[in-house]
Amino acid sequence: MDGKEINLPESYKYIAAFLTMRCNLNCSFCINAYDKSQEFNRIRFREISGEDWVKIINKIKPKENVPVTLSGGEPFLHKDFIYIINNIKPELKIDIMTNLQWSDYGIQRFINEVKPEKISRDSKYPSIRVSYHPEQMQDADKLVSNAKKLKDAGFSIGIYSVLYPSPEQLQAINQMQFKCAEAGILFRLKEFLGEYNSELYGNYSKYPEAINSRQLKNCSCKTSELIIGPDGKVYRCHRDLYHEENQIGNMTRDDFQVEDIFRICNKFGECNPCDVKSKTDYKQQLGHTSVEIKDIM
Repeated sequence: MDGKEINLPESYKYIAAFLTMRCNLNCSFCINAYDKSQEFNRIRFREISGEDWVKIINKIKPKENVPVTLSGGEPFLHKDFIYIINNIKPELKIDIMTNLQWSDYGIQRFINEVKPEKISRDSKYPSIRVSYHPEQMQDADKLVSNAKKLKDAGFSIGIYSVLYPSPEQLQAINQMQFKCAEAGILFRLKEFLGEYNSELYGNYSKYPEAINSRQLKNCSCKTSELIIGPDGKVYRCHRDLYHEENQIGNMTRDDFQVEDIFRICNKFGECNPCDVKSKTDYKQQLGHTSVEIKDIM
């Protein structure tokens, strides 16, 4: 499985390694389960071992300002989470997206076994980004405490919260901002993507018909992200990953290489908001979308 080194195209700005789709939370607005037409079954996704993850990630040629983001689901639930972090080659930078709903033992083990410099780089945002979801997290103080333990141990960490527009969520977010300020933890807000009370949230001005359309269309689409599923398969977008459809390759194959090409798609109108929202790029500049779409018909 060692295979050839994988060179990312110049246009690629993001590497996402979805270690697992399993999660210890069940948020009603989870972007993984954006498509409400079917139930999102987290446990159906086959997961490769930590050893296999290390082999496929280490084939990637490092690209400046493009870390490998360990994501999910909740990546900590992968049994080899710490092994994966410690065995990714030093030339590759690492980011982690987590809900930090770890046990005290898990927090301490992470501190004891992972060196902060393993997850540290010159960036405008923290390497460990913690998602705060009030509807599923009853103990906000515990979350802040866990984040502070990691910060005090030398890790680059911040807490982020999706601006889901329910009154309960917004009130909890307001309180969390004060808690983080008192603890010296960076706190930032993230735009909510999706519908709330029949209103669509998010900026989709580049491709306004890409989501929630009644009629699907054909198009040609090109991604700027390397999206790796829990089983090592590579997908052209988040929509395909969550549906486990239209894989474009498998990182576990020795001959896999990334192709910077447009691909035919017949799912335009069912896109995931992550792929077509106007957002900031790795330089934190607004106007980037993860995919480029043309020939819509």
